[in-house]
Amino acid sequence: MPVRRVHIPKGPGKTRPLGIAAVKDRIVQTAITMVVEPIFEREFFPSNDGFRPGRGCKDALREVERWLKQGYTWIVDADIEGYCDSLPKTPLLARVAEKISDGTLLDLLQRFLDQDVLEGMQQWTPVAGCHKGRC
Repeated sequence: MPVRRVHIPKGPGKTRPLGIAAVKDRIVQTAITMVVEPIFEREFFPSNDGFRPGRGCKDALREVERWLKQGYTWIVDADIEGYCDSLPKTPLLARVAEKISDGTLLDLLQRFLDQDVLEGMQQWTPVAGCHKGRC
């Protein structure tokens, strides 16, 4: 089934597109996460706190506080606007295939990346990116 796109408020006059998958797809995506997450989790830098198991924004704030106490005075916060919407699918899957060789799993990931989007009455297949909510 296509991913239903909704827009959630992001700030004054701004919204963020969010993809809501069908319940069956969310169950499969959760199962995939349980298999894939331990493989990739060890690849991340310890300082990366976003969207990781057992970590969150409070961990990042504690890290900022630690650096400030050490005398640092600059903080750089970067957010690439529209990154999930423009993520190139082929290189992404190639990187995943470096760690995962199961063809069935790779095919399933490809199918999720190629899943149609339904917004209102319009349906289309994105040429790049992945749906926020799973990006």
